[in-house]
Amino acid sequence: MTTLDGLLPGIVDAHVHYFHPTRSAWTLARFARLAAFPARRLMPLPVVRMVTSFGRREGMMNGLDPSIVGAPYEPAQYAVDAASVVSVAGVPITSVVQVESHWTPTNGPESLMASSFEELQYLCGLPHRRNTPSLGATVIAADPRYPEFAGELDRHLAYSESVRGVRFKWARHPDPAISDWCDEPDVLASTGFLKGFEALAERGLVFVSFAYSHQLGQLDMLARRFPDTTIAIEHLGLPIGVFGPVGTQTGTTAAVRAEILGLWRERMAMIAMRPNVVVKVSGLGLGLLGYGRERSGNIGSRDVLADMMGPLLLHVVDHFGPDRVMFGSDSPVDRPNAPIAMTVGALLDVLGGRGDHLLQQLFAKNAQRIYRIEP
Repeated sequence: MTTLDGLLPGIVDAHVHYFHPTRSAWTLARFARLAAFPARRLMPLPVVRMVTSFGRREGMMNGLDPSIVGAPYEPAQYAVDAASVVSVAGVPITSVVQVESHWTPTNGPESLMASSFEELQYLCGLPHRRNTPSLGATVIAADPRYPEFAGELDRHLAYSESVRGVRFKWARHPDPAISDWCDEPDVLASTGFLKGFEALAERGLVFVSFAYSHQLGQLDMLARRFPDTTIAIEHLGLPIGVFGPVGTQTGTTAAVRAEILGLWRERMAMIAMRPNVVVKVSGLGLGLLGYGRERSGNIGSRDVLADMMGPLLLHVVDHFGPDRVMFGSDSPVDRPNAPIAMTVGALLDVLGGRGDHLLQQLFAKNAQRIYRIEP
């Protein structure tokens, strides 16, 4: 059985969400008038219950397990989940990249930027103790269309030197039961977005792209226009419904799923030609892929996960190569379907035969280089 013992001192998890349902900006923003409390104070119990109920409804729309949004997930909780990785990989997770947790669409660029700064303040106050993985980098939420985007970036960068990337969720889907995260269909080509993106590029930040697989053609154009800016594709490019039915009309038959997979393969091969584009090998247990026991009955073990994800993983590695892929657990979002140890184990099962260099790059070195994390 392949392990990382002797190859790496530890794993870098490049995609972790930390949040607290009564302190994180994404919940407080929706109940600010009712709560009348600053973003970093606890809300009264009745408001907590409303936030939890509201978050569960929105979370189900966006493919989140309802049990996730109502409970805190901070370094202490993550350390518990990550502890079992040692028995599978032979080494612990030693560092994480904390990624913003705005899991529901916001009310426009200005609202997002204000909420992002509040979240950064919260994240910077979290305790990363000796018994938890260290903080390697932070990826903030931002919308480059915001008129004061450059100034807001500078405010975030001045507040915390851990900020290394900007995540923009521009995903849109024709299925009405799958969330649209952006109000503009061709946003990456808009004048406002491109002006903001120039500010991001000038500051040497990573652009973290959250979009669905049928949109990757637009990302290809952006990568060509800004060849010196690293663009990270999240969650293997998000081929929604590739494993089973989601929404109201996506992935409903084997023929439709084969079409989704074929389009994803073509788009990923195309964008792999852009050397500034990298892929996060994350989101392996996302329900939006049609992967989950509630809907499809196609989950249950590390072997099942490896069998299902294997063709996608090998396609990505074959086209992007060992130096442009990085592991992310997507904790705690993936946990109901694929706990961290299961995900790491499945990756080792599928990619273990591809050599030590790939494993070193995938599980640590690429993330350290891309996010400028000290080993």
